[in-house]
Amino acid sequence: MLKALLPKTLAALLPALMFACSEIPERPPSPAPRAQVSVPPPSAPRLPAASAAPAPLASRGEPGLALLLPLSGNFSVTAEAVRDGFLSASFDDAAHPRVRIYDIGATPDSLRAAYQKALADGATFLVGPLRKEDVAAVAGFVPPVPVLGLNYLDAGVSAPFNFFQLGLAPEDEARAVARQALALGQRRALALVPDADWGARALDALDETLRAGGGQVVRAQRYAQGTIDQSKAIAELMGVSASEERHRALSAVLGRKSEFEPQRRGDVDLIFLGARSQDARLLIPQLRFNRAGDLPVYATALVYDGKPAADLNGLRFCDTPWSIGEGETLAAQKAAAAALPSGGTRLFALGRDAYALSSGLARSSLHVGDAVDGVSGRLEWRGASVIGRELACVQISGDGLRPLAP
Repeated sequence: MLKALLPKTLAALLPALMFACSEIPERPPSPAPRAQVSVPPPSAPRLPAASAAPAPLASRGEPGLALLLPLSGNFSVTAEAVRDGFLSASFDDAAHPRVRIYDIGATPDSLRAAYQKALADGATFLVGPLRKEDVAAVAGFVPPVPVLGLNYLDAGVSAPFNFFQLGLAPEDEARAVARQALALGQRRALALVPDADWGARALDALDETLRAGGGQVVRAQRYAQGTIDQSKAIAELMGVSASEERHRALSAVLGRKSEFEPQRRGDVDLIFLGARSQDARLLIPQLRFNRAGDLPVYATALVYDGKPAADLNGLRFCDTPWSIGEGETLAAQKAAAAALPSGGTRLFALGRDAYALSSGLARSSLHVGDAVDGVSGRLEWRGASVIGRELACVQISGDGLRPLAP
């Protein structure tokens, strides 16, 4: 269990652990999200018979893990949360290997310099970076030691040997939504996603998973994040605009107006909403106005920020155990994480799971097909390089979060 004095311990040891990074300013702690749903605490990996992970190559120095993160620049806050989670898991492990931390900065040159420094210092396993483009760059270096990238390579890009991938991708949430909906007999979806790369990726993952189960995304609409009025796009998505157009045509033929109530399309079972909480609070009322009230609405995990939200009641989403789970072990970890400058976030959970996976892979104690009950999800080693996440799904209600049947 994470010790109560962990924040002080981390703060005291960070200078000794940091290599090639700038001083990190302190920030006030962020509150941890409220735990609502019962999930089992993280457990040791189960090891069924399967092909073993390749052993790491020999190094020129003391064996150890090298954590490569953008600790300076625009992504420093994100990186600090991952770093703190990684170190907290390391201190929980009595047999933890040496860990060194390298700041990759914000440029390709600083990334390459940190990478080369880590190898020169004798790292036998690299963890990171975080951004997709940086993960792709490290893959392009064809590292001589195993790597756990904290994001995913683009579809169709082959990973080099001993290159593993784990991340907090919205695709995981969309796939979990699709599987949950299919289990409830909901196969035909409308999708409202942001006009951004992550929205397109979530939409593709949703449609692919639904199609694998005999369903599909019937229609999708994109919206501009932060824009208040999306009524036109939502009316078109729901089929209300077409209903109104048919009424206008009928009135023209009859030569008179008649009583009319717009109807939504009737060939769908659910709505998928890719949105952060601030956008969801704008979009949900507009969806309800356009006759979506009787359809289940699923959203991405960032729709829920841990605060009471009566206007989001009934909304469903799939998220990490760290955000929606409870239990004594998890509660202790969250309390300690909340006291750190980076706060207790999903990224802290990613850092903890990154340590569990990288240390297990480095010791060759994880194998293809193994599953680990982590705090960023149930982690499953799928195929040669991808570590997938299975998430639990919940529904927002007046008294908190209610678990959906798996």
